[in-house]
Order: sequence, then C-alpha cells, then structure tokens
Amino acid sequence: MHLVPLESRHAEAILAGQDDALAREVFGRRWERGALIAFLHRVENWTADGPLREFAAEDAAGGGSTGGLVGGGGLHLVGHGLERGQAELTYWVLPPHRGRGLGTEIARSLVAHAAREPRIAEAVLRIAPENHASQAVARALGARCTEPPERHPADVARTVERWVLSTPLPPGGVVPSGTASGHRAAH
Repeated sequence: MHLVPLESRHAEAILAGQDDALAREVFGRRWERGALIAFLHRVENWTADGPLREFAAEDAAGGGSTGGLVGGGGLHLVGHGLERGQAELTYWVLPPHRGRGLGTEIARSLVAHAAREPRIAEAVLRIAPENHASQAVARALGARCTEPPERHPADVARTVERWVLSTPLPPGGVVPSGTASGHRAAH
C-alpha cells in the first residue's frame, strides 16, 4: 500500500465503494457524482505543502473491485478546534478492504507524512465513541484519548473522542510497527 495525492481518477472507486458506515463516519453523507468530481478537482489544485492535504491509499498490486484504491486520508493543518502545530488526521478504508489492518497502515503512513512536516507537532484524530475499530487504530499509533468528548466539527448533533499523537519521528526516521508508546506507534 502506498499514498498518492487524491485525484479525479479515484472518483469511480469512491462512488462504487462508499457504504453507509463510510458516509456517516467520514464524508457525512453519501457522495453524489457531481459533488465528488467538483471536490476532487479542487483537491487537485491544492499544493503539496498546503494546509489541506488529501491522499488515496492504493494497493501496490492494483486491480480488485476498487481499481487498486483501498482507502485514503488527509492531514488538515487548519480547522475547527485545531491549534497552531496541530493537524487533523483522517483516514478511511473502502468496505472490501476492511478487517485486514489497512486502516492502521494508512494512518501510519499519514503520521510519517506529518512527522516530516515541521509545522505539525501533534496529530488529532476525531473518533466516534462507538467506532471501536478506529479506536484500535488510534491506540496502535500510540495516540491518547483526551477528555471530555467534544462536538463533531461538522455535525453538532454528534460527539467525538479527541485522540492526540505527538509526531516527531523516532531515531532512524521510521514509524515503528506494533509499538504503543506515547510517541508514535503509528485515521
């Protein structure tokens, strides 16, 4: 699996792969073709070092029902509830690829991107209290849950847990797999 910039070419796989869980947890609602294409065109114009970054996670082998796309995620250096030095880390996995550890792999790759960015000292993950899979990913990264729950930035009717992770890379510049320290054991 590797991360590439999210582009218009990923639209069909996202449309075909979205389900109710993905729509509710990540996108807020199901994407309609026109809105998704417009969003992806805007994303393509963002700069690689800009405050908003979206990535596609592609299977290195390619193919499959989603054309090689397994999920994606983002790093947002600006947004509701973020302080200077923080970036919101989001990730998502398309349904056919869930349950195989790819959420952790995608999130780990995003943490590695964040660690190379001097403006990011902490990654913030916002996770629904009932989303045990994402809580497990956050724990695998070494993130800590802060109290109390907060309002979802895009939906005041929902609450989320705020998980925070320091982003300096350990010696050697690699995010270790399977560790759970407060410094990055790798959405």
